[in-house]
Amino acid sequence: MSASLFRPIATTLIRSVFLWATLCALAIGSIQAAYSYIHVQDRFELAVREIGQTNVPLLSVSIWDIEPEAIRRQLEVIAARPEIGYVSLTVTTGQTFSAGDKGLTNDRPRHFDIPPPGRPVGVIGNLEIFENPAAFYRELIYTLGVASLGYGVLTLLICTLIAYLLKRDLERPLRRVAQFASELTPNRLTIPLELARSPGHGRDEIDLVVEGFSVLQSGINSHIANLDEQVAQRTAELESALAAIHRLSTIDPLTGCFNRRLFNERIQEELDRAIRYQRALAVIFCDIDHFKRINDTCGHLLGDQVLQEAAECFRRELRGHIDWVARYGGEEFVIVLPETSLPAAIATAERLRLALTESMATLLPGLTVTASFGVTQHVPGETVQELLQRADNLLYAAKAAGRNQTLPRL
Repeated sequence: MSASLFRPIATTLIRSVFLWATLCALAIGSIQAAYSYIHVQDRFELAVREIGQTNVPLLSVSIWDIEPEAIRRQLEVIAARPEIGYVSLTVTTGQTFSAGDKGLTNDRPRHFDIPPPGRPVGVIGNLEIFENPAAFYRELIYTLGVASLGYGVLTLLICTLIAYLLKRDLERPLRRVAQFASELTPNRLTIPLELARSPGHGRDEIDLVVEGFSVLQSGINSHIANLDEQVAQRTAELESALAAIHRLSTIDPLTGCFNRRLFNERIQEELDRAIRYQRALAVIFCDIDHFKRINDTCGHLLGDQVLQEAAECFRRELRGHIDWVARYGGEEFVIVLPETSLPAAIATAERLRLALTESMATLLPGLTVTASFGVTQHVPGETVQELLQRADNLLYAAKAAGRNQTLPRL
């Protein structure tokens, strides 16, 4: 619909009420009743006294705190009341504030002395309130009308008419909107909101609500369409981040082997598994011979290359997804051989020793790099610490015996 055809629902209802109220007033005749002039005057007097009781303390605080803007706002609030035409405030310091239209007032203002906040004596300002005669007479006329003989009948007709119009043009459509909102579920997002309106009604606020629901449904549908893709993307990013964190916490960054932390966790699991299934478990301790001399004579960069090549050589020679190697510290490695007896583990260590020497000769021509190995097999009743200690003792025995060898021998 075109925006130029928009007609507010309030305007429609007011016009209908005015038309029907006029017809009802003409039908029942002239409505007259006597009403007390003094009563209306008392009501205005009460309104002025209420202003003095409620606004004077607020003005006292604003004057005392020297807040001109707050004073002006309070005077504007007082002047906005229909009973008041003009209000003026004179502060003892000489400042004057006012609000309203003095031309609409009488010449008999009401005076209120404003004391300091929290003090019963003293004056910091004087408030003058001028009543609005026009508002007084309007109130008088209205009161006379209310008191008229036929007011009850007219009120009943107007209320009945208003109730009918509100039910037809406001309550029923809004109830349908509320029902639609309560039934709105993910599988009903594509169902449009439809209202049964009276024929010939103009475009109003309820139509704007219907259009708003349509825009909302369109936005939600678009969001849901992209939600799976967004979730998948965020999940992939999270998994990648978790994998990176796990790698940093379990992998030695130089050699790519498991680090000491993961070794300490996993070796106990391997031992528990071997005991549970009564399988063999062997451990090899390896130490690069004279590694400090390599660092001192060739540099730490070359030393790092030696460690990286050693780790790569071990991974090539071991059984994938069964055997595993960890960097135990410095130039020392630990190789774990599940389901491997001591003779097979010694043979594996010898193979690793020879492969390491050959691999280093290819990588570093002219430089001989060897390693010493200590091999053990778990025995019943032995703890992880005892198993590793035996392997470590054999390693040091191999180094003491001249290095570049495996103990025990076959």
